[in-house]
Amino acid sequence: MGEILGLGTTDYPRMRTADPNMPGPFRDNLGGIHVKPAATNPANWPEAMQKEWSDDEALVTGQIARERQGGFYSKLNDELDAFNPDFVLIWSKDQRESLKNFSVPQFWVQAYDTVDIKPGLTFFKDQDLDRVVTLKGHKEGALHLVKGLQKEGFDPTYALEPLHPQGLAHTFRGVTTHLSWNNLDYKYPIVPVSIDPFGLRERGPDGLEPNFDTAVMPMSTKRAFELGRATARVLKASPYRVALVAGVGWSHANNTSWERSWVNPDVAADQKLHDEEWATGKFTEWANRFTYEEMEEHAWWELVCWVALAGAMTELGAKLKWTDFETHYVFNSNWCNCAFTTA
Repeated sequence: MGEILGLGTTDYPRMRTADPNMPGPFRDNLGGIHVKPAATNPANWPEAMQKEWSDDEALVTGQIARERQGGFYSKLNDELDAFNPDFVLIWSKDQRESLKNFSVPQFWVQAYDTVDIKPGLTFFKDQDLDRVVTLKGHKEGALHLVKGLQKEGFDPTYALEPLHPQGLAHTFRGVTTHLSWNNLDYKYPIVPVSIDPFGLRERGPDGLEPNFDTAVMPMSTKRAFELGRATARVLKASPYRVALVAGVGWSHANNTSWERSWVNPDVAADQKLHDEEWATGKFTEWANRFTYEEMEEHAWWELVCWVALAGAMTELGAKLKWTDFETHYVFNSNWCNCAFTTA
């Protein structure tokens, strides 16, 4: 029988970048062509948002946030080292970043022996932009999961070689960096499971295309919860020790339609969801918790990856060991780090 550890973290890709680059996505939001001028005027921002931006464009805010997040990434690294997994399965966003328009599956499993990534400036401060890092995959474990999900009633797409020009989507590069924060040794093999949270809609720096009512929609959170439960069953019955990781931020400023002119995440909604449902264990009820309309209202589309983790932990009866939630107005998304008991 396998053993499973549940973890959660953010994919935010600027944690190791130079200090002025930390709020880069927020600057992109401000420069969106569909954003209304009133939304970009600091005088119209909440007081807390103005304070974060300050007169240094969030320089100090970013330094403090990086140091705090680094402490939690180190804590996650310690959890992994204590568990010593055979591989780490990561649920994260990949919306046509790798497969483009050739194939648009709702989710797909990446079954590689190794994958070369180019972290570049986004992930390494003061490092060679052309540096290549070879990450270990776990093709055997990935294909075992594919076969198991087929028996569970899923029809998973899977890939045997990477197509992304940097090896993996920026989200997976960010998560693997955070999970190797202590020394960047990337010692645990990974199985990326890409989830498309947007369906047919394209996302730019100022939001998603507004064709919410007519677009082909992404996987529902109900199906994501079922995917998480099925994944847990398959891997629990396997010979592997596996860490299951949800690796995305929660609400994103640019994860709602451009008509809304959002430049900051939904801080209040995220904090309430974390404190009243995630931290209290009510994530076991997330199978039918979210509608597409609610995901659009609060920019919760990428939360589908966390719903998959919720399903897996519910299936296993795992309990939260610890959880931390950090909100900011000027980093495009809010961040959760957490660990569960081993099941």
